[in-house]
Amino acid sequence: MTQFVFGSGTLIGKRTDVANTPPALLGTLQDVTIDFDRKFEFLLGQYATAVAAGGGEFKITGKAKQARLQATHVNNLFLGQTLTAAGMLEMTTGEAATVAAGSVTVANGATFVEDFGVFYASTGVQLVPVTASPTQGQYVPPSGSPGSYSFNTADNSAALLIYYSYTTNTGNKITLANQLMGPAPVFEISIKEGFNYFGTQKDLLIKFNACVSPKLSMPFNNQKFTIWEFDFQAIADASNNIGTISMTE
Repeated sequence: MTQFVFGSGTLIGKRTDVANTPPALLGTLQDVTIDFDRKFEFLLGQYATAVAAGGGEFKITGKAKQARLQATHVNNLFLGQTLTAAGMLEMTTGEAATVAAGSVTVANGATFVEDFGVFYASTGVQLVPVTASPTQGQYVPPSGSPGSYSFNTADNSAALLIYYSYTTNTGNKITLANQLMGPAPVFEISIKEGFNYFGTQKDLLIKFNACVSPKLSMPFNNQKFTIWEFDFQAIADASNNIGTISMTE
């Protein structure tokens, strides 16, 4: 019976150059494209049409678009950096506060990291950071815990919006180091597509044994979900094999 394929399928990447690395499910998958590209060298004689063709470079590339965000996916399939669990860097985007006795202690001051600006809530005017002795319209940022901002008493009762970063004991953090050129994460890719045609399940499974990723795009857009674009290219594995294509028909 005829086999058809419908939908985006299921795509899983699994790093193979580092042991015990959890597989990465590229979730909420939008679409996947796999391109098989072969170059040929053609031999021409005195006639218009080639008399022989020699196969050259054979390239297999793919692009996946998915909405699920997962630190292990980003790190294990592309960056290959150091991933730390239970300790991410967070940021407030306008925490409301009111100056009292020339001071404000922010909500996450115990793990305060960096000041990103203070604004008057009513006017949007930005206050100026200084190292000491602030005048009205100025402030001294915290140097750490307990995260207390210092202001001139002339700003008492002023409503503020404060931006700053802090650490938490949840989430994941990828530390980006300047790595040597050469090594890159190597992973296998498996994609499954299936369709039930008049009561008969027809499946397609493509697996590439070794892949590298040349590009990862993170588009952020107002009023749209972020759809990550993940590019990959298959290479031969240690046994000089590329992978397999399995299908019901």
